[in-house]
Amino acid sequence: MATFPNQPGSTHSSVLEGIRDPGNRSAWERFHAQYAPYVLALAKRNGLRHADAEDLVQAVFAELAVRIRTFDYDRSRGRFHNWLAEAARFRIQDMQRRNARREARELADPEPDAQAPDDFGAMVEEEWRNHVQRIALERLRERSSRRRFELFHASVIEGWPTAETMKAYGATRATVYQAKYLLAPLWRGILQEVRAELDPPPPPAAGPG
Repeated sequence: MATFPNQPGSTHSSVLEGIRDPGNRSAWERFHAQYAPYVLALAKRNGLRHADAEDLVQAVFAELAVRIRTFDYDRSRGRFHNWLAEAARFRIQDMQRRNARREARELADPEPDAQAPDDFGAMVEEEWRNHVQRIALERLRERSSRRRFELFHASVIEGWPTAETMKAYGATRATVYQAKYLLAPLWRGILQEVRAELDPPPPPAAGPG
């Protein structure tokens, strides 16, 4: 049976404090909206079918709902998204083994040893960056005009050449540059905002003396 790591890492304390109360539905909905897509992406990235990945997310959050009441928040242990990834990894491995056994029975082959890949840590960081960017992009969309957002997204996020962006959106070069210039600082600020909200860094180690 999969088990959670002993303690979570760092996260926005008010969110975790809120979900300690099982009756705080709004806190749970917010927490689920913030982190479930990340766990789902990790599961699917490890080869699970969508239905299995959704089952895994439900299992992870169901156990978290029980364990959260007794968690001791120790931010010095690292970031929350790493802790959550390890919790998901245990269940991913369980589900991979179960699927491998079923497939082996169907094919009458020796049972393979299904394991999470060796580069799981790199995968975790990549999926977390993708997750943060998705949330940040939604906030940027809400805080800018549709036209300006589309030009910024194409030229900066997608990395389209200026000429291609101009042609696709019927924009002038000056309009594309203006969108990039005006939204770049807002984009950087929103990225920092999302990172701080979802996964603030652990405190620095105490110095000598």
